Amino acid sequence: MWGGGFLTGKAIGLPYDKTTTLAFTAAGNNFELAIAVGVFGVTSGQALAGVAGPLIEVPVLVALVYVSLAGRRLFTAKEPARV
Repeated sequence: MWGGGFLTGKAIGLPYDKTTTLAFTAAGNNFELAIAVGVFGVTSGQALAGVAGPLIEVPVLVALVYVSLAGRRLFTAKEPARV
């Protein structure tokens, strides 16, 4: 989801800050859904997903911050050649 959001933002011409926001919003929504299904009971598989989701979410999103920073170079304007 993150990669798709990032590439889509770049493809439609969004600036870096908006593209990164789009990508993290798309990725974060899936984790929130995993937490929401935890209300079905403590012994259910959904509850396990609700607990495991946040434990996985934070390190993955921190790693994606570094990927976003590395992708920032795709948004910088190239300097014209000097004559």
